[in-house]
Amino acid sequence: MESSSNDISRCIDHNEQVVFIARSKQDQQIIELCHKCVVDKKKDLVLIDDAKKYIKETKSGIMEEKESLNKQNIGILNDIKENLGNLALNFNMLIDKIKENIESGIKIIEASSIKFQKVLSDISFDQIKNVKIDRNLIIGQQINYKELQQSLLSQIGNLFNNQLLQKCQELIQNLNSGEQSETLNQLFNIGSFIDQQTQMKTDWICDKHEQEIVFVDLSQQKSIQNRLACLECVPEYVIQYTNLGQLQKQWQKYTEQALTFFNVYQNNTSNKQEQVKLQLKEFQEVILKLFESLIESIQNKSSLENDDLEYHHKLLQKTWQTLSKEDLIIIVDLLSSQNRLALVNHMIEQEFQSKDQAIDSIICSQMHQLQNLINSTFSQNITFTGNQKPNKNKIDVESSTQQSFSLQSQIVTIQLQLNQQIIKPQIFKPFTYELVSQISEKTLCRAFAFNNDSSILITGQDCGSIKIFGFNAGQLNEIQLLQEHSSYIQCLYFMQKSSSFLSAGDDKQIIIWKVNNQKQWQSYQKLEGHSGAINCLIMNNQEDYIISGSNDKTIKFWAQENQQWKCNQTLSDHTGNVRCLSLNISQNQLISCGNDKLLLIISQDNNKRWNTIQKISVQKYGYSLCFITDYMFTLQLNKLNMMHIYELNKTNQQFIKMEQEVSIKSDADCSAVFPQKFIKEKQILLNKNGKNINLIRLHVNGLFKTEQSIENSNCCGLFGTITKDGNYLVTYESQSNEIKVRKYKEN
Repeated sequence: MESSSNDISRCIDHNEQVVFIARSKQDQQIIELCHKCVVDKKKDLVLIDDAKKYIKETKSGIMEEKESLNKQNIGILNDIKENLGNLALNFNMLIDKIKENIESGIKIIEASSIKFQKVLSDISFDQIKNVKIDRNLIIGQQINYKELQQSLLSQIGNLFNNQLLQKCQELIQNLNSGEQSETLNQLFNIGSFIDQQTQMKTDWICDKHEQEIVFVDLSQQKSIQNRLACLECVPEYVIQYTNLGQLQKQWQKYTEQALTFFNVYQNNTSNKQEQVKLQLKEFQEVILKLFESLIESIQNKSSLENDDLEYHHKLLQKTWQTLSKEDLIIIVDLLSSQNRLALVNHMIEQEFQSKDQAIDSIICSQMHQLQNLINSTFSQNITFTGNQKPNKNKIDVESSTQQSFSLQSQIVTIQLQLNQQIIKPQIFKPFTYELVSQISEKTLCRAFAFNNDSSILITGQDCGSIKIFGFNAGQLNEIQLLQEHSSYIQCLYFMQKSSSFLSAGDDKQIIIWKVNNQKQWQSYQKLEGHSGAINCLIMNNQEDYIISGSNDKTIKFWAQENQQWKCNQTLSDHTGNVRCLSLNISQNQLISCGNDKLLLIISQDNNKRWNTIQKISVQKYGYSLCFITDYMFTLQLNKLNMMHIYELNKTNQQFIKMEQEVSIKSDADCSAVFPQKFIKEKQILLNKNGKNINLIRLHVNGLFKTEQSIENSNCCGLFGTITKDGNYLVTYESQSNEIKVRKYKEN
């Protein structure tokens, strides 16, 4: 072979450009061949361009593999460094705790020694000679050194069984030097590439020469019959050949692209199927609620609306012995009337004809509404772009997945209508909460929570203690004191499906408490992850996830994995302290407010992930908020004697502030955390602002009105909660240093 001046290799025998490489028959060395050289070469023939491409791709693969491995190892080393820092911190904390326990043991021994010496010196001769006296009663119990010994051994042993240490060891084991020797061997072993490229199937035979097919013709203008070529075809057709190895790669690439098209359409269809099934289930729930509303409306018509007729009906059912003097007078007047039965019959006939007409009207109206809903939803509002032909060269995945049904918006509209119909407040009498009991408590109690049946009340204090009270008809009885927190307790949540509860506060941790076999509460798990004080803590109705808001400007979502709670999502859309959280009735939307003057609307997607879908700027920082229905919530801003109301706009699916504002008492600025609470049974909203706790009722006309305010001289010394049924209100009032219990009473 020889090389021309322009660096193009040429064959010595034919002075043609070399286009193939192969193994020599004698020494298996790599040789270069032109089109004419291949007549005597029956196999192991590879295009030079393919070999160069193979070398380039192999080198690129080696570099990428090395770079990826380096990044992975650097990440592992950084993780080890971070975990070592945590290990050192944890190690020091454990040592400090051991030192504290040792110091406590020393003090116990010293105190016991002094006591023992005094008791021993005070023993008289008469006591010694009296053998019937129990010596232990005189001398006292000895210190249990064995228990102290086991405690210290256990604590010291924990220093060397730390999970962080194990994690560091696992990370070190993950350091990987890589296995690139094999890849490097491939780079320098072009012969193996030739062997790989020239492996043919035995039944792939050229029709013309009956030789193995080794090349194909992929040019637009076909030169060879069937586009398949053996080695003897090469000198006959001087064209650009493609070997079978490259053909295989191109086919694989084409296969992946074509399958992507199939998968995109299939996934879109599957997603639409799931979406429709989900929406139909929601539609089913809406229809059921519509019928429940219809049944309730019909049942409400069973009571008599004519007061005279109702009294007459009750009078007819009274026994002779229970008649009052007034009843007797009415009976005499009735029986003295000549047309008494005709008059009563006419009154009854009118009353029940009116009821029948009202029931018919209700049924007709609801059925008409249902028919319109079905017609509009399934004949007009299900729009599918099935007639549009996709671009053969491009699939727009995003636009395909956005092709949706307007069924969802129709469901929301009907839910709004139902919300106005079946969640309409009842007519209530005026009320007050009257004091029934109080107990002295000098330590400020910031947080309160009742269990499901209101038989247990827990309180969180500034010192970090939690007091547990038995609660019976408004009377409090302390039953346990818990001391695991190191600072203010800002929030408590009592699980309604169990006897467990949550606590959190300024020490940045959430503690889960459970009842043991002795019916005493004890710490079960501590959740750490927040870097600032925790201000709000709630759970969903299923109680399978916890949501917390903190001064670190984040909202965290915690879920159970293998009986342990772990943080599985963090939202960082707030730019200031997160003050309050509230879940809607359907448990699929969350609202939050904070010091950044932002109100966030957060929605849960089909993958159970939470995403902020709306941000509302407000004039002052958000103090507390509460969902009233799925489509309405209240918001209390700091330093404002007005409470705002937000409602969902069904046109654009955005929450907007209503014109109605509720006047409340405030009288002071206050930064203490006090969440709102809405009692659906009584349509009462508990809302604290400044020096006042305001009890606000939602009336039948949809208007909120403050019915009662309870004032404390110190705005940051007033806290409380209300029972689930609204029958009892519990407050801590710093001006009297008392926990007070008030009972609901209609006036």
